[in-house]
Amino acid sequence: MIVRSLAAAVLSFSLLAGPALAQAPGGYQPPAAAPAGAPATLTIGQGVLKGSRAEGVDYFYAIPFAPAPVGDLRWRPPGAAPAWTGERDATEAPPSCQSNEDCLYLNVVRPAGAKRGARLPVIVWIHGSAFRVGQAIGAFGADTEGTEFAKKGVIVVGVNHRLGRAGWFAHPALTKEPGLTANYGNMDQIAALKWVQANIAAFGGDPRNVTAVGESAGAMGILNMMISPEAKGLFQRAVVESGFARTTPTPLADAEATGVKLAEAAGVTGDGPEAAAALRKLPLSALGGAGRIGAPGGPFPVMDGRLYAETVIQGFTAGHEAKIPLIIGGNSHEASLVRPTAAMLAAQPAERQAALMTVFGDDKGKAINDFVTVQSITEPDRAIARLHARNGAPMWLYYFSYVPAAEAARKPYGAAHVDEVRFVFGQPRASFAGEDLPLSDAMNRYWANFARTGRPGAVGGVAWPKFDLAREAQIEFGAEGPKVREHLLKDWRDFVEAQAK
Repeated sequence: MIVRSLAAAVLSFSLLAGPALAQAPGGYQPPAAAPAGAPATLTIGQGVLKGSRAEGVDYFYAIPFAPAPVGDLRWRPPGAAPAWTGERDATEAPPSCQSNEDCLYLNVVRPAGAKRGARLPVIVWIHGSAFRVGQAIGAFGADTEGTEFAKKGVIVVGVNHRLGRAGWFAHPALTKEPGLTANYGNMDQIAALKWVQANIAAFGGDPRNVTAVGESAGAMGILNMMISPEAKGLFQRAVVESGFARTTPTPLADAEATGVKLAEAAGVTGDGPEAAAALRKLPLSALGGAGRIGAPGGPFPVMDGRLYAETVIQGFTAGHEAKIPLIIGGNSHEASLVRPTAAMLAAQPAERQAALMTVFGDDKGKAINDFVTVQSITEPDRAIARLHARNGAPMWLYYFSYVPAAEAARKPYGAAHVDEVRFVFGQPRASFAGEDLPLSDAMNRYWANFARTGRPGAVGGVAWPKFDLAREAQIEFGAEGPKVREHLLKDWRDFVEAQAK
């Protein structure tokens, strides 16, 4: 009981502690356009694309995979991909859904000149967002267009999806309409995967060898798609980076109550077609801001009974998940997302402080940060690994703890939320110190090999062992490079697992 109370109190404090998506150093800006080069032209079912070819890589940006979800199409499932006439310029980055509702575009980056029939492996990237921010092409210091993967023979498809109130919003007037409701951002992710199934062969890709890779909110979407019939068969492997596997979607009734409150504040009453039409005429800003991460009423997945019919832990416990090869892992300071402080722990009753510090150590600041990290990511990762392995599926686990020397002073508690993304994609190259590149190159090779073969293998210099229930071996990406660890952080994980049960 002490442990349960401690967890609830500390996490509730930390979630309300501040805005807090990690900020990229050095004023990072995502690419605004493809690298300049020779034209690359390709015909797909929708029309002709004119992209760019540079240094052995083809770039095709801003391909619409659904109609613009504006006007009467706001808060509706994504429709069929639109066609165009003539050549469509595919060299400019699409707008982010953070600032523009007309944003349902994806980017395809491939080895130059790949031909239909090449059957190249495909990565579909679903970016992190806290359900509020970001874009497929890059964020938080990482270019995620996929250049380094393309150089290794892997096609990367980066997906935009609706964000904020456009992406996750419920109201009784909308629930009454036919089709899926509330989780529009997740519907976009599924629509993009369906687009890949229909179109990736034209780029030289294999629709039967698709790896869904996501981080944070994107990773949460992938975990749910693994248990959702709505996404069955759309990908054959998955990589989940910082996936918050024990989170629980908002009950539909609660999400609808929030929607009614926001609508009434904006002058819209009722729950019939007239209310739905009036809501669609409002600027999204009229429905209030997204609020702090974790605060009640913010944009978040909703238990709608179809796309979200059970929690991830429930689905994996019942063996409902797709039995596909899976990599899952997180970082050593995931608590950077919510920034808990020593004062929050010091404000707790002595009994609660003692229970936590007995396991996590006497430094209150480090103890509470490690606790929140393990509670949110590190222990749930192990839980998913155990369940997926128990259910007979191939499973690999990682832990990212590397902190570049130049960042050590401002990251005393370890690798922050999102830090691994730059290392996985290996871009922008200029952002790495020389001593950082070997680890980035190793991670990029492991991910590429997994997409190619369904196993990370030993391409990063160390054989990454499959997770099993006896050794519970995993890879730590840390100061010593990739290293195999057995039962890593077992005491911390066991402490948090006990409260979760």
